[in-house]
Amino acid sequence: MSSPVFDPEVVSRVTTAFMQATAARWSFPSVELQDRDTFMLIRVDVPPSDQRDIDLPVRQSIALALNQAVPVHFTQKFGHWIVTFLRDNKMVETVHPSEFQT
Repeated sequence: MSSPVFDPEVVSRVTTAFMQATAARWSFPSVELQDRDTFMLIRVDVPPSDQRDIDLPVRQSIALALNQAVPVHFTQKFGHWIVTFLRDNKMVETVHPSEFQT
């Protein structure tokens, strides 16, 4: 029996949920399916001019929105998505599904 994987429609829902959760503060995230399409790596480019920290309410909003938009995959015991924020191609912050239990 094969494991269910994320379909393209889920990717679209994730990008939309992210944009709504962040009030479109950044550009659309890129979504990369990994681990046989059972894990989502969501990358967000933060402009060099945006030196603000990602405050707690925004982080919580992201986690809530993505926990609702991304179906849990039973093979991913430690979470089925992660958001990485990149400034000048360097990771500056992350948000993970277990960070805020919803």
